[in-house]
Amino acid sequence: MGLLSRLLGRDDDGEVTVSPFSPDSVRPQVSDLIEALTALIEAMESDEAPLSNPGWRGRLRDLHNSRGDLRLLARRSTFTRDDLFEVLTCVRPLFRGAPPKDFAHLEGLNQRVIDAIEDVHRAASA
Repeated sequence: MGLLSRLLGRDDDGEVTVSPFSPDSVRPQVSDLIEALTALIEAMESDEAPLSNPGWRGRLRDLHNSRGDLRLLARRSTFTRDDLFEVLTCVRPLFRGAPPKDFAHLEGLNQRVIDAIEDVHRAASA
């Protein structure tokens, strides 16, 4: 038994159970997340968007990259839960909690992204 195991009260003899994972069980939720990201991106790229702001452009680039990574993952015939979580950890909503005044008009779309992220997590953990 290692030092951390003793400190945390864990026993080396404990069985580790791995639940099976099917990529098909999360594909609908991943597709919904891609659609939510697309809607948010399109709203952020609208005519009244502050595209001259480097921070705004950076967030758009992050959202584009996340959507692209999810699309690539979804196109694969098979992937593991770890593959999914590796991509999912990079998907960040525009904000959490109360929206900043400049983002208030995006609150509904942002919440859709947050809900979709949580749906993918739930489906992958089931």
